[in-house]
Amino acid sequence: MILRFQSDSRGYMVELSEDLFGAYILRRRWYGLNNRRGGAKQQVFLNMSDALKEVRRITRTRERHGYRRG
Repeated sequence: MILRFQSDSRGYMVELSEDLFGAYILRRRWYGLNNRRGGAKQQVFLNMSDALKEVRRITRTRERHGYRRG
């Protein structure tokens, strides 16, 4: 699952995937649309429900900060 969010000057991407050992990897990446600033973060979850709960939390936060899905 890949979700993309964008504001006027910033971008944010969330990717959720399962690794070979059955753990769920949540990768986040943020970046500037007009500059080279950005970063990344990776979290490991042992079950899908916890990972999806975090994705929902991130989605609410991004939308509250003015990002649009895209």
